[in-house]
Amino acid sequence: MTEAMRPVMTAETVLLLLDDEGTIACDELLAASGLARAELDELVEFGVLEPVGAPGIFSTHALVRARRAARLRDDFELNASGMALALAYLERIDALEQRLHELECQLLGPA
Repeated sequence: MTEAMRPVMTAETVLLLLDDEGTIACDELLAASGLARAELDELVEFGVLEPVGAPGIFSTHALVRARRAARLRDDFELNASGMALALAYLERIDALEQRLHELECQLLGPA
């Protein structure tokens, strides 16, 4: 599918998809994330995005990762391998910050 033929995804549509625990088709993921088909294929190859069930079907939560990857590409001019590496580090940082917050809450106890 060419860039001009992609379905348009509004912010409201994206929010509805994220609110759902369902799946999203490849074309919808591409339209909502701004990734090119080749980039999506490479991110799948690197294990950043994983189809669920049938090929070309993704969890709606994959949209968050795909949009983040597209922002990294746009902001830092990264290729797919750079996006994959940056996403891995950013997600690790997020997990460590969450764990630090939990430990701080335990240390301080109830207010």
